[in-house]
Amino acid sequence: MLSIYKKELKLYFVTASGYVFLAFMLLSAGIFTSLVNFVYYSPAFEYVIKDMCFVLLITVPLLTMRVFSDEKKQKTDKLLCLLPIDVKSIVIGKFMAVATISLIPVAIMCVYPFILSKYGVVNIKTAFSCIIAFFMLECALCSLGMFTSSFCENQITSAILCFGVILICYLVPTISQNISSASMFTFRAFSVCIIALCAVVFLASKKILMALLTAVILETPLIFIYIKHNALLVGKFTAFVDCFAMFKRIDPFTNGVFDITAIVYFISITALFICLTIQYENRRRRG
Repeated sequence: MLSIYKKELKLYFVTASGYVFLAFMLLSAGIFTSLVNFVYYSPAFEYVIKDMCFVLLITVPLLTMRVFSDEKKQKTDKLLCLLPIDVKSIVIGKFMAVATISLIPVAIMCVYPFILSKYGVVNIKTAFSCIIAFFMLECALCSLGMFTSSFCENQITSAILCFGVILICYLVPTISQNISSASMFTFRAFSVCIIALCAVVFLASKKILMALLTAVILETPLIFIYIKHNALLVGKFTAFVDCFAMFKRIDPFTNGVFDITAIVYFISITALFICLTIQYENRRRRG
């Protein structure tokens, strides 16, 4: 794992992607700090962090697009199979390298609240809790970007796919406000989600029986609830969609509340996509 970590970390500074990421993050942080804290005379650095979340739509795809896709294109992924390293160590090593690069601008931004405190009263605790939440969100999105990169052999395709998924997560709060809460719509929406999940299961396993079994297991109770107790479905799809509102989880921190559930949520999302990447890479290499 350590050798993979060192190799990946070095690659970010051999190629331009690491420098572009760091430059873009620090430039964005400087611009938002100037606007929020100096132009609008606000001492709240947490609003800078909240605005910085939008920048992750661009920087995370840039950072993660080459993690697996470049190795597939260069055929160097086959060399890793010959090394005495399991897939788990490879994936975790790559993630740790991405997390380390992500940590550098975050660590530099930790200095900003102390600089701003020279010009006014800054809530240091709230600022640092937001910085921690921002880094956890960044790690969760990077794990998602790694997962999308494992599907692609082209870096541009990987970046576009990652950007699309993150954009949907960013727009989830707006989408959920415009979703109907009627039971009929909820039933149809969940059915579409089940079909999509079955398609993913089939693509991942290449077993039509497993995909059909997944459909039966999930759709049968949904049909039963809709026929017998359709009132239970009212508003449930909106609540389901809100589970994917990763960017919304940072809001309590900007209000001065250190939300432990949000931290657990970010860690869970990170672990989930790392596990999915490991499973996909294992299946791909066996196939």
